Amino acid sequence: MELKEIAQRLSTLKIPVAYSVFNTPQKLPFVVYYESGADIQGADTYNLYRDAEIRICLYCDKKDIALERRLEELFRDVELDKTEIYIPEEKMLEIAYSFDTIQKTN
Repeated sequence: MELKEIAQRLSTLKIPVAYSVFNTPQKLPFVVYYESGADIQGADTYNLYRDAEIRICLYCDKKDIALERRLEELFRDVELDKTEIYIPEEKMLEIAYSFDTIQKTN
């Protein structure tokens, strides 16, 4: 799955979405997604594929189970890992999802 497809899926949530950071402060809820690492592999001196880790962070002022389920449904075709933390100095909840995706390089 390419970053463009991830952005398209997230845009259907009808909340602000950005890659990595926003240029201006946003009202909650909003989503940030980014590639947090990649393992580029191949054979015979050629890179054949990228195994990338994608992170999607949903920020809310309070627990919004319906919104979380909508986001999870968008990515039901991948195995999601989920963590949740409260950021007291920002007074917001971060629900972070991660998954691996394999991309061909040629």
